[in-house]
Amino acid sequence: MRVTQSLLFRHQSAALSAAYSRLFEVEGQISSGRRLLQPSDDPAAVRPALDVRAGRRRLEQLRRNAETASSELGRSEGTLRGISDLVTRARELAVEGGNGTLLPSDRDGIATEVDGLLSQLLNLANQRGEAGFLFGGGATTAEPFERLETADGTVVRYRGGSTTPSVDLGDSVRLDLSMHGAQLFGIGVRGATQYSGTTGAAPGSGNDSARGSDRLTVAHARTVLGDGLLGGTGDSLSGVRVGASSAAGDTVLGDAGAWSIALVDTSGTGSAGTVALNGGPAVNWTSSDSDLAVTAPGGEVVHLDLSGIAANFAGAVGAVGEGTFSLDGGVTSTAIDFSSANQLVVDSQTGGALFVDARAIARTGLEVVRHPGAYDLFAALVELRDSLRNKDGQALDVELGRIRASASELERGHEQLLGSLATLGARMRLADATRARADELDLVLAERQSGLEDTDLSSASIELAQAQLALQAGVSLAARIAQLPSLVTLL
Repeated sequence: MRVTQSLLFRHQSAALSAAYSRLFEVEGQISSGRRLLQPSDDPAAVRPALDVRAGRRRLEQLRRNAETASSELGRSEGTLRGISDLVTRARELAVEGGNGTLLPSDRDGIATEVDGLLSQLLNLANQRGEAGFLFGGGATTAEPFERLETADGTVVRYRGGSTTPSVDLGDSVRLDLSMHGAQLFGIGVRGATQYSGTTGAAPGSGNDSARGSDRLTVAHARTVLGDGLLGGTGDSLSGVRVGASSAAGDTVLGDAGAWSIALVDTSGTGSAGTVALNGGPAVNWTSSDSDLAVTAPGGEVVHLDLSGIAANFAGAVGAVGEGTFSLDGGVTSTAIDFSSANQLVVDSQTGGALFVDARAIARTGLEVVRHPGAYDLFAALVELRDSLRNKDGQALDVELGRIRASASELERGHEQLLGSLATLGARMRLADATRARADELDLVLAERQSGLEDTDLSSASIELAQAQLALQAGVSLAARIAQLPSLVTLL
């Protein structure tokens, strides 16, 4: 083989370039502290290093998720503790207001404080977090709880969603960041509906959906006497008609057979006589009585026009009192079906449904309807406030009973709230444990990453010295090659 001087120079130049490259590579590893600056530095270590980096990124995401969860759950828990304190105060006021020796003015003062607690509860329930309303079930714009002043009273309506934002904590675990309003302030187990009026209305057999307290207005529509052929409402046989105040003033309700008017013409000419309602006291009348109020033993009233009584009439005239139901203060009404044991009445403002047994209804009036167990905290506060003020003008024992019932509903709602607090606390502990575990695993992976990617300074220093020696030797050899004859033949 014949070796020229130029060939020797090329080979030695390549060797010097490699020595310089290795020297620069080792110096870069020492200055940066990283052994893997590019895949070719150690191909066997690249895949494990990439896996470790991906693992650390996943752990960092889990840590951020856990921190977000802990923060949001902490806000929710703090808000619920404020609500718990508020409900505790309301229960104290209920006990105080249930004292039968208090004056009405004293109870009214307590009711004012309860109304303030209602406003505070609404404000707390509409608190915001980082992801929207804390208890809005995913609602982000409109407040989830809305206070309405309806014809029937105060109603707080939940208009949020039924979902809850959540985060991934790994191992197929998703953690809810809060609880939606229907979970927190939902009703308990619905009990039997209770009526406290004197109209004769009773609970039907249907499934009522109304919440808290309702006010069922049982109103008179018109009275029809006898055959109803006289002017559409009067009796053609006796000549008795309804009085001018009948539509607004009659309190009798019921189908045929419910009411009987005993009418006697004692004058023989239809000019005077007596009249009685369902065995009540007889009332003297003359043909000048066009709007006479006649009262039954139970206090029910019918107004009669006796100006056209048939001569010598003596007998019983049946009376029918048609009426209506309303759950929204008369905004809408439903004609009473006195044969129904399960008549549906709907509140047009809240959508609540009430099933009424109308078969025993006999008079007009207001029925305060309670739905035990179907009170959320808002409805319980409203009930307590209105009972303290005796909004419906009921007897003291009934008023005190409603106050005590409100206290029971507040207690139930408070227990539900405390259960929710326990749930949030457990979630916070899970979030904190996840964050701590992520930190521990990240330390392990960081050590692994360091072993794969970081420079071993002791080994790198030795390699640097070796690279420097190799470079010096290469430079010295290149100088000697330059002194050789122009042509060398090697055998």
